[in-house]
Amino acid sequence: MPLRAFVNEIETISIDLDNERWSDLKKLVKSHSSVVRLPCCNQNGYLRTSSTGLKHFVHSNSRHNCDWKPESAEHLKSKIEIIEACKESGWKAIPEFSENNWRADVLAIRGKTRIAFEVQWSRQTLEETKFRQERYRNSSVRGCWLFRTAPKEMRKFVEPDLKADNEIPAFKIFIDENSNIQAQMNSEQLSLRSLVNNLLNRKLKICKKIRVKTKQEVEIIFFETVCWKCEKPQHLWTVEQNLIAACDLPYLANGNLWNCTELDKNPAIHKAVLEILKTNAGSSLSIGTLKHRFQKKNNKSILSHGCFFCDSIFSDYYLKSEKIHSYYDTRNIRKKVDLEMNDLRVDFEHWCFSENGDFCE
Repeated sequence: MPLRAFVNEIETISIDLDNERWSDLKKLVKSHSSVVRLPCCNQNGYLRTSSTGLKHFVHSNSRHNCDWKPESAEHLKSKIEIIEACKESGWKAIPEFSENNWRADVLAIRGKTRIAFEVQWSRQTLEETKFRQERYRNSSVRGCWLFRTAPKEMRKFVEPDLKADNEIPAFKIFIDENSNIQAQMNSEQLSLRSLVNNLLNRKLKICKKIRVKTKQEVEIIFFETVCWKCEKPQHLWTVEQNLIAACDLPYLANGNLWNCTELDKNPAIHKAVLEILKTNAGSSLSIGTLKHRFQKKNNKSILSHGCFFCDSIFSDYYLKSEKIHSYYDTRNIRKKVDLEMNDLRVDFEHWCFSENGDFCE
């Protein structure tokens, strides 16, 4: 069901015409007062309206073959959502646009910038995707892929969405219970139209690092531990895994708990801990000094926790499991504080969203 044709050599998008104009055009074509030419094969066609009310063009019977393949209702609906998003964002949208050796489902154009949106409802290999993406690149066109089932190499190990990749920007799409086309971006689901709007309005970019939001509420957890050397019980602190990134993703969104072992040693968090220790609730806690200590293993001085009684160094490696267990122990003391964090970021390639351009990097 092509959505684009040339009527009397004038490019016409079927869904841009209201019912009255479509009906009038139908009569003109039927009376041979107007001629419909399909750009995919340069053959004549005619107008038709589907049982669901979709206006589209159809090939006339011809002995000449055309490589146009039938499209599913979901594929067509996806293209229409992309076209509508382009119009809302001030971009020109051309469905089924062909150039050189490629054809895009929808080509978005603004000025000299061109973006090809490809809806891939059927399976496609990574090799084929790379091959087609290279064709776009050779024509100075950016390619954006929308997969129902993406190549396995493009999927995340656990997450339902796809890897953020500058070489092949891609998103997972699906149909929800209301038959709407939805897209998956990081851990969030949004309409396909909203996704395309965000892309065209530069509210999305791929960032290789994730940055903590400057101002936010932080929950500090004080848990019990025992010194490995003098064996005396005491306390330590860690931070609940609920920090928010600048783009509102969970700060440690990659699922690697404590990939940044310095988080609880952050100056803003350490300062908050010292203030809590001055209160009645904190006065009963036995917590060693956070300072630089010599570590024999690495033969250097590192910022570390230490024993309250004998000042022996506490290794971050051995503290990991205790920190993780502390999240679930309801007996631990928890304190929520409003903090202004410094520039703190960790490696995590992701689609970063921002309304005002304040991305993670």
